[in-house]
Amino acid sequence: MSLNDNYQAFLNWSEKQHFSLKKLFPTIHKSEVYSIDLSISNNIVKTEAEFNNPAFFEEKLKKIQDQNPNKIIAGGYLEKRALYTSDIYNSDNSNEKRNVHLAVDFWLPEHTPVHALLDGEVFCSIHQTDYKGYGGFIILKHSLNNLKFYTLYGHLSKKCTEKFKVGELIKKGDKIGVLGNYNENGEWVAHLHFQLILDTLHNTNDFPGVAKESEIEYWRKNCPNPNLLFKLDQL
Repeated sequence: MSLNDNYQAFLNWSEKQHFSLKKLFPTIHKSEVYSIDLSISNNIVKTEAEFNNPAFFEEKLKKIQDQNPNKIIAGGYLEKRALYTSDIYNSDNSNEKRNVHLAVDFWLPEHTPVHALLDGEVFCSIHQTDYKGYGGFIILKHSLNNLKFYTLYGHLSKKCTEKFKVGELIKKGDKIGVLGNYNENGEWVAHLHFQLILDTLHNTNDFPGVAKESEIEYWRKNCPNPNLLFKLDQL
């Protein structure tokens, strides 16, 4: 099946679905989001130094959270960001940086439990040590009749990735793990990187979470908007 066919099949399925954030984060008891902009023109963290200063960025998030206590801070799908300074975001055979974000980020405290939205099979469960990588991340494979797709949960703790084996079955609602701290999640302020994937492109222990702007039409279809599942007007 072609990428266009896969994408259309996913769209057809997702139109009939509606997942609550309370299922993804059952201990948080929040189902709405407050969307923030971290694109190049954002007004929250204006420099690379500000973003990479966890105390500074956390204080910014805390102020937003205090003003919106009943919402989860989130956003970022297809955002072009100036935050990806690590060499891991360099492109092969190109000077173009990978800087378009392919997931939704949910900015929540470290140790926040994360649960599976759907029945799935562990595709990979790994802890990366790269600076500004995923840290702990898990990819689940979902098979629904003729539809196959994957969900990626990034920036988890190291410990939670050690308890799963490839091929292990996960039930809807099962706890996958918890959000990692700065020292184990790739040196990011704590958050969940939640990404949809239709074709893993022969990757078995990694998958891009950020893409080149010149290739965005391909990646927009291979990594559909996670909000197709949640259907939140604010996201």
